[in-house]
Amino acid sequence: MPITETQREQRKAHLGSSDMAAVLGLDPYRTAHDVYLSKTADLQRGPANQAMTAGNLLERSVLDYAEERLGPLHRNMLAVVPQSPLAANVDAICDDTGLPVEAKTSGILFPTREWWGEDGSGEVPDRVVVQCHVHMLATETSGCHVPALVGGLGFRMYHLTRSDIIAETLLREANRFWTEHVEAGVPPKDSQPSLQIVKSIRRVPGKIVEIDQDLVQAWLDAKEAHKMTQCAKDEAEAAVLAAMDNAEAATCGTLGAVTCYEQTRNGYVVKPTTFQVLRFCKRGL
Repeated sequence: MPITETQREQRKAHLGSSDMAAVLGLDPYRTAHDVYLSKTADLQRGPANQAMTAGNLLERSVLDYAEERLGPLHRNMLAVVPQSPLAANVDAICDDTGLPVEAKTSGILFPTREWWGEDGSGEVPDRVVVQCHVHMLATETSGCHVPALVGGLGFRMYHLTRSDIIAETLLREANRFWTEHVEAGVPPKDSQPSLQIVKSIRRVPGKIVEIDQDLVQAWLDAKEAHKMTQCAKDEAEAAVLAAMDNAEAATCGTLGAVTCYEQTRNGYVVKPTTFQVLRFCKRGL
């Protein structure tokens, strides 16, 4: 569910369920260094992307689906693990059993990178296993429901049972990460931040620091390599289009065929634009 500004500030004081998945290297979308910066740096909040917006909107429908299966739910609840930096913004808690509910959407806009098991099982991605265990620790329960809307699979309901080994590992790693990194102000050495989060750090006007010149040289080398690759790609594409003359399609021996058809992009504010797209087809036109 979308969180409020108050909840966003509260999250800086704790390690949440999704934070722990990243700390353990089990989140394909965030790193441990991202978590460190989210707790210690002054970050600008950027606009939600299409995937985030879709996820927030569809999550409500997933919880409606869960409510039909599980009965009344108390939605968007905060629970803190005593004597630990762990806390959980639980999507919902079942009214009759007190079990937490972690709603998920996956593969809605793009093919999912994660594996989801059979309906009714506990076979969910590792990051979700971690999230559910943080919820179980915070709510002092032994189970967690995971209603999910998965692209190509539809609505599914998963059920996880608490593992004491996982729970103990999470408590230990949460305390270690908080003490050694967040409180100490030392970023994790074995983790790199994502470009998106470091670009959101607020810069201090007039502040100048000294950094390793090898870092800058590596960046310049990567930029030049990308430029050369892009130039080579553009030149090769131009050569193909030139060889096609004014044809919409062309065969290329046993390799296959290429097409260059016009496409139109409709805009809500600007007028529709028409452009050509070159594509390769392995098996004929």
